Amino acid sequence: MNICESLIWSEFDSIEARAEEYLESKEAQTDKEVFEIACLDSDSLSFEYDNFLSEFDSILHKISASGFFFVEGRNMGWRHLSGHLGVSAGDARAFISKAFPKTSEWSLRGSFDVDRKILEFFLYHHDAPTGESYIVSAG
Repeated sequence: MNICESLIWSEFDSIEARAEEYLESKEAQTDKEVFEIACLDSDSLSFEYDNFLSEFDSILHKISASGFFFVEGRNMGWRHLSGHLGVSAGDARAFISKAFPKTSEWSLRGSFDVDRKILEFFLYHHDAPTGESYIVSAG
């Protein structure tokens, strides 16, 4: 049986979760108020993103301690392209910079197969609202 670890990043989901906390603690009264407060809470969002990067770093290190990866993508962008790329990256930030599309707003949902050392994920952004499919393995 393969063991899988989830990897998820969604800025919107993080904001919604924080808004729910504000609503429960009665820091605001309406959904609109708590959502606005949560959007302005950049410290909380930065903390959540740093946690995501830490999890991503850990997974990347498990795939390749040398920091070289083979990335295969499908359904990429508005033209639904496919392709592959060799990526050398020492951490998640460098990997994202080299392997992800150049957009500031994206979300990711994926899983890491511990036994096979393969990360599979979908990346969602404005040019791929239905998701791009990626597989990351050791290069």
